[in-house]
Amino acid sequence: MKIEKLFLFLAVPCVALFMFLVPVTQVPDETTHAILAWNITHDAAKEDSLQWLAHHQGEVITNSSPEAPAVLNKEKLNRFFTKKQDFSSAPFKLSVSIKSLAHLPQAIGMLIGRAIYPSYGVIMLVGRIVNALVYIIGMYFVIKAAKYGKLALMFISLLPMMLQQAASLSYDVLNYVSIACFFVFFVNLIKERTFTNKKFLQLILLTLFLYSTKTNNLLLLPFLVMIDFEFEGFLKVLNPAYNFFKKYRWYFVTGAVCFGIVAFYFFLKGWGGTQHFIWVMFNTFFLQQENVNLNGLLTIGIFGEFGWLTTQLPLWLVFVDIVVLILIYLSEYLPVTKTEGISSALIFPLQVLAIVVGMYFAWTLRSNPDNVSANRIAHGEQGRYFTPFLIYLAPLFSLCQSKLRFEFSQKSIIKLSTIIILINVSVSFAVLWAYYWV
Repeated sequence: MKIEKLFLFLAVPCVALFMFLVPVTQVPDETTHAILAWNITHDAAKEDSLQWLAHHQGEVITNSSPEAPAVLNKEKLNRFFTKKQDFSSAPFKLSVSIKSLAHLPQAIGMLIGRAIYPSYGVIMLVGRIVNALVYIIGMYFVIKAAKYGKLALMFISLLPMMLQQAASLSYDVLNYVSIACFFVFFVNLIKERTFTNKKFLQLILLTLFLYSTKTNNLLLLPFLVMIDFEFEGFLKVLNPAYNFFKKYRWYFVTGAVCFGIVAFYFFLKGWGGTQHFIWVMFNTFFLQQENVNLNGLLTIGIFGEFGWLTTQLPLWLVFVDIVVLILIYLSEYLPVTKTEGISSALIFPLQVLAIVVGMYFAWTLRSNPDNVSANRIAHGEQGRYFTPFLIYLAPLFSLCQSKLRFEFSQKSIIKLSTIIILINVSVSFAVLWAYYWV
């Protein structure tokens, strides 16, 4: 069976299971994403009806303590799905922008749900279903288009963390698809070594796609210049300039990095200075006593931290997932140069840093802008933000494979991956069932 078909075979039941296991509003920020999606087709600011989200989250399901199971009021949950709502004061009003595209699948689903049966539960559920279908279909075609990394894409796409997000109203769905699309563009360019007119058009569309999901995704684009390729078609005139760039590539890169550091240094003067910023980053990444969510952030949070960060995959299973993922990386070969392999692998840690820094300025400082020195760590980041970038570690292992000559049976690795995916889902089922439904 082709890997993209295997993905389809596994994804449909697994995503459906998570849709049932994790109640509506229990995925982080799901209420926010619901409102943003609803606002595409309605004027959410004028609707008191959206208070149902907070009501449901606060009264139907209570999960204030990770040490104890959530309290689920089944009577109110049933009413959430069966009680019809009056939307006469909420006329249809279309409002679409580039940044709202990430919430378009949910919006379409919620609109269909309202037409089927105008209860809050049905609206949310159908929104989830359409969002999940976009994820499954999108990743099917992404995996199919990849000339390298198919199995790694499948495995990461079916990690419990991704299954939970795929089964929700989160915009992580299109965000992950966009990041995976760029990876396929990246590795296919390495495979083909030619930048054609078609690729130029694809890159324009891909840039808009990346921007419409999350702004930090645009940081992926500069890594294209680390690839050795030649222009074809009307872009052929750029070959002399690009050959010159490749000859002195590290000088240009070093200069750009130094310029960025200097500019950031002056920027930090208005936000507590460089010393304070370094101290905050150190506390965030290295001191568990300062950042109590550190382990959840960079280990469990990437693979399986469910609900409102209230229940997790066991750590031993996370270690198993990491080992299997490395074996998958080593089982596939891509003819990369040293520069391409290392630069691709750097995407993951640099995106982690960029996201944490971004949350520090966009979230942490916003809550306490008048007393910057009081901030000890960056708040707001979650492990799920980093999961999509795991795929960019693959080319580095391909480089290692070419040096150490590892040989694996592809069929055996596919079987192992499938077994571990099913174990992940089984353990997740047990964990979530015990937390929400027992």
